[in-house]
Amino acid sequence: MKTYEVSAVLFDLDGTLVDSAEDLRAALNDVLGRLSLRAIEPSEIGAMIGDGVPKLIERGLAAAGGDPTQAPALVGDFLRVYEANPTQRTRCYPTVRETLTELRRRQCRLGVVTNKPAVVTHKILRDVGLSDLIEVVIGGDTLPQRKPHPAPLREAARQLALETTDLVMVGDNIHDIDAAHAAGILSIAVTYGYHHRPPSTFGADCLVDRLDQLLSLIRVSTPKGETDRPSISVSSHPACSAPESLQ
Repeated sequence: MKTYEVSAVLFDLDGTLVDSAEDLRAALNDVLGRLSLRAIEPSEIGAMIGDGVPKLIERGLAAAGGDPTQAPALVGDFLRVYEANPTQRTRCYPTVRETLTELRRRQCRLGVVTNKPAVVTHKILRDVGLSDLIEVVIGGDTLPQRKPHPAPLREAARQLALETTDLVMVGDNIHDIDAAHAAGILSIAVTYGYHHRPPSTFGADCLVDRLDQLLSLIRVSTPKGETDRPSISVSSHPACSAPESLQ
């Protein structure tokens, strides 16, 4: 069976590593309440997440009967509420800690590329106990561009001193997969999380239902120029195979 030969894995944050919906909903409802607009329900918030704070607020305003064009002016208010305590209800998804710990044990390097601001991303990773496993964090405000633009993924590759062909991107949103395609990076979509259409339609190289399935898909390879890191072979998932370019 084919495996994905990579030296590093890049992860989206919200909907991939952590379930942050309720903390985001609380901050959004605080903003909407100040405008005398109705609160967003738990069943609504998932479809609003994934494109950064301005888009989250814009969608919240539209759903609550407000003016979506007000969103840019409300970003500061939202962040003041959210950044004060972004992990009151936020938790890792099942198998996340175990999977990242095992990948690091195999000497696979790990990064996070998210449309969430970098400062709050670092805080969340620290609070949920993942920060010591993550080498590189690219936030939505690290560069002028955000996913689905490929620049954040390329910046992660640059900071890791790796080629894009040494990486795989894992995410729950079409923007994660589109960014990976544009950057020339392998992509794996998770079937849980927050998305606006079925992940099976994203065009990802592979789908997984749980993050620990990555452990049967990834073969940690040594980048060109490095000779002191072992290459660890593991069995691949039967439903997935590497693209022709990596076979």
